[in-house]
Amino acid sequence: MIWNKQAKKCTLTLQFDENDDVLAGVESSMKEHQIAEATLVELTGSVKGGSGNFMRGHTYNTFEFNGNRVKIATGHFKRRSDGLFCILKIIPEGSLDHVTVSKAVAGNDLVMKLSYYDFAGMQ
Repeated sequence: MIWNKQAKKCTLTLQFDENDDVLAGVESSMKEHQIAEATLVELTGSVKGGSGNFMRGHTYNTFEFNGNRVKIATGHFKRRSDGLFCILKIIPEGSLDHVTVSKAVAGNDLVMKLSYYDFAGMQ
């Protein structure tokens, strides 16, 4: 297979307001900018509320966000006709748990940077 498409690598920065639904904000921003797929480059700030799951040993646990600052995050987002398919993992400060986020409410300083490829207009 020969790949001969050219694309421009772009970054989309999302500045969330306090109490914004993070995953809904990502989905609407991707739809607005016609982005099919994106990768998380950076996530800074705090998560005011929400929850996620993680494994500790052989135990499946739930983590409740309560104003936790983000230590490390990774994620991949894909927009489909039936909604957003994504994985967002956050390691909160003061924890070593890799929390797979199911719901997140932004704190007043949450900033997310997404990387994506723009094929529009490329020949």
